[in-house]
Amino acid sequence: MSDKIYIVGHKSPDTDSVCSAIALAKLKELTGTANVVPCSAGKLNKETEYVLNYYGVAIPEVLESVEAKQKLILVDHNEYGQAVAGADQAQLVQIVDHHKVGGFQTSEPLYVRIEPVGSTCTIVAEAFKEAGLVPEKAIAGILLAAILSDTVIFKSPTCTELDKTIAAELAAIAGVEPKAWGIEMFKASSNIADRTPQSMIEEDLKAFTMGPHKVGVGQVSLMGMDGFEDVRANLTAAIEAHRVAQEMKYLCLMVTDILTDYTELIVKGDNPEEVAKAFGKEIVNGSVALPGVLSRKKQVVPQMTTYFAG
Repeated sequence: MSDKIYIVGHKSPDTDSVCSAIALAKLKELTGTANVVPCSAGKLNKETEYVLNYYGVAIPEVLESVEAKQKLILVDHNEYGQAVAGADQAQLVQIVDHHKVGGFQTSEPLYVRIEPVGSTCTIVAEAFKEAGLVPEKAIAGILLAAILSDTVIFKSPTCTELDKTIAAELAAIAGVEPKAWGIEMFKASSNIADRTPQSMIEEDLKAFTMGPHKVGVGQVSLMGMDGFEDVRANLTAAIEAHRVAQEMKYLCLMVTDILTDYTELIVKGDNPEEVAKAFGKEIVNGSVALPGVLSRKKQVVPQMTTYFAG
């Protein structure tokens, strides 16, 4: 067993999970904890790559599994179903997250910090302040990027006043205007032509237990829907193939247009009408229209979980 402490986010990593791991590792280093290694639980998506490259931050090593009691810190998730393989046998040291508690057991006490904010990076930035430390420009930049990503530039219902306050402080350090930087970031990563159907499915996919079912809910964010119809057929076929391969009852992909605050929820499974009923809607051409929906955490997963638990 390594004496290193690995910090890692959820599988199908997004910007918040990767940047919170990097920033928390830096904070641990500055406060005297040695051998802390930030990791990614898989290949980075285009948005995260853009953010890290923009600020010249090294891409973290990929950690897809951990050995029997390896020291581990989980960020941006707290469910073993979303964690790297072997996490349930690891020695959990800490959890930093902003999601609901998904049910986990540990053999020893640990530090747990879960807050109802829009981004894990908001919590990490808070921790810098509490330690009397100011993050360097690059760390402030990636923390800000993650907050903008997870809150959809402050438009998501998950966004809190604390997210906005912390973002303004980080923006001052990073030397950017938050909304302008957020739009630049989303534009740089939302070109459909640069994405394969599989990458669109996997770039932000999470698996949930809903009643007796294993259900996947992914999300891809776009700045306008130009070019989407050109990939629809291949994308829906890939969603079904991935659902079958992962033995999911349903696999849903939120295709979210940030410009119009609109999500089309593509649903694959044996009875997709059941998913539509969770929203009081009907399936039309394999999709559920969800105007005004931006957040998987607050506007999609709770509704589906409640419906299938009933």
